Amino acid sequence: MSIRSNLWLTPFIFGLAIFITIASPTFSAAGESIEDKPGWMEWGDAYCAAKPVSGGEFRLSWPLYIGLMNPHHMPVLDWQTMAYMYEKLILLDASYRPTIPWLAESWKFLDETTVLMKLRQGVRFHDGSAFNAQSLKRQMEYIMDKDNAAWTRTWIEPLESVEVIDEYTVKWHFKRPWGAFLGTMASVPGFMVSGKALEGDAALAKIKKFEREMISARRNAGDKNDPEKAAAGKKWLAELEKEVSKYSPLAKDAKSLDNYPVGTGPYMLESSSTDNYVLLKRNPDWWFGQTIARAEMPYFEGIKVSVIPDPSVRLANLKAGMLDSVYLDPIQYRVMKNDPNFKLESFPTNWLIFLTFNHAKGPCADIRVRKAISHAIDREALVMGTQFGLGRIANCIYPDDHWAHNPELKPVTYDPELSRKLLSEAGYPNGLTIKGFTLNIPEAEAFAKAVMAMLEKVGIIWRPQFMSIAGMIEPFRKLDYDVIGNLYPFIQEPDHIATMLYDPESPFNNGRSRNEKAVELIRKGRETEDEKERARIYFEMEKVLYDNYEDAWLWYPTVVLAANKRVEGFNLDMFLKYGEGYYFTHPLWFKEGRP
Repeated sequence: MSIRSNLWLTPFIFGLAIFITIASPTFSAAGESIEDKPGWMEWGDAYCAAKPVSGGEFRLSWPLYIGLMNPHHMPVLDWQTMAYMYEKLILLDASYRPTIPWLAESWKFLDETTVLMKLRQGVRFHDGSAFNAQSLKRQMEYIMDKDNAAWTRTWIEPLESVEVIDEYTVKWHFKRPWGAFLGTMASVPGFMVSGKALEGDAALAKIKKFEREMISARRNAGDKNDPEKAAAGKKWLAELEKEVSKYSPLAKDAKSLDNYPVGTGPYMLESSSTDNYVLLKRNPDWWFGQTIARAEMPYFEGIKVSVIPDPSVRLANLKAGMLDSVYLDPIQYRVMKNDPNFKLESFPTNWLIFLTFNHAKGPCADIRVRKAISHAIDREALVMGTQFGLGRIANCIYPDDHWAHNPELKPVTYDPELSRKLLSEAGYPNGLTIKGFTLNIPEAEAFAKAVMAMLEKVGIIWRPQFMSIAGMIEPFRKLDYDVIGNLYPFIQEPDHIATMLYDPESPFNNGRSRNEKAVELIRKGRETEDEKERARIYFEMEKVLYDNYEDAWLWYPTVVLAANKRVEGFNLDMFLKYGEGYYFTHPLWFKEGRP
């Protein structure tokens, strides 16, 4: 990982009556803006006294293999690496609002359901194809096609169509007002993927689907005992063969995006080994560096992300010079903070650690049990004991620096006596046993054990299973749990986390929670364009969730990153002040071009 948190994706919605247009700065050869340049357009001594040097392979680690490398397919387990390969239409500023033009140069609301967007010219995907209006339209159609199984399809449900006006201009048409549009385009649906690669990927998927159907068609066609069934089977088979021949030219030489990503980012895939590593190589044609006359960007020749689940092993590799940067476990911060051989940076993230309750069945269907669990947890002690103070106590889903955060809500109090009283009232005077699971990585195990000990003090026995992501799917689908130890990374567009966790139709809710008032507010917030009104709606929605003890929200983590002293180019003040505008335009480098 680079020396930062991968903070991205939260919304800024413009009042439609004003019809604000955001325009991209035009850069001179020296990188100066012809217009007023944004604050992140700084590469002088105020940014870093050292001068960038090209060369070297940057070696990082992540506890899990990246998973699938098509951003629209799940599971993706390493969005950090994905962001090296893919770029978004819009970037976030430091307040998590999508105000920074990136692959989109400008946008303008023509009315409540129409947006005109200008795209950046001269950008090419890693396969050499052009980023343009047609490729953007192709991507949105790919996501909307059910056959492509894009998990992001629900996020762009309000989209009616994308109209190509000219090579670099599109007009977005919505089914209804869509206040979450800009935040969504600054999120995963806005990760631009090669239209050529998407076309090939979709063709491969359709051929596989038809080939599966052909098995049944051939079986029916060969039924000697039922001539009518055999005739229908032959007709069906002929239709399928016709469909296969239609898509075969598109599938020729195509590769699945799950394993062969094709974006516009500063790095592209060189090779990968499942559960071992992902190796990226420098994109010599990265558009941004060329735009500001810094063609040497990005500076590293490559990036290797090794899969190392154990934080102690990651740290040992850093100290041995086998890695250049790692996320530290909080306990490691005390050990490393005074080590003169490494640079350390810490900053808040937009992640959430929480417990997920099953409202649909079991003891947590009773609000008194949910309250008893929530009040039995000493959040301050959790942050101090498991995170060594490196975290902010949560009051609900949005972090305290998020524009949708309700500042009136206070974290749930630690009150074990109240917990025991509530359990007794709920019919469990002698305590109860609850079941569940959490992720099988060391950090999750340490957190779960601390929560288990707190719950046990009030008579609640929780013995979660430690499982892989794949292992969690079936018990989650069947609602075979009471409480899950959970993490939600990258809280950005407020509609996304709200919908994913609390809309009963979401596959990440799966019917485990059905708060009708919250759902009404979620849908209202998704449609409302005015930012102040949206904030008011999300304040109210958080209050509704809070009052119903929908889940037990615990803390927002603080990230600590350590790097060897040869890594240059990170300015924490600029990162905190300018967010993604700074990060994506200021790549790191090695002193003297080597680790």
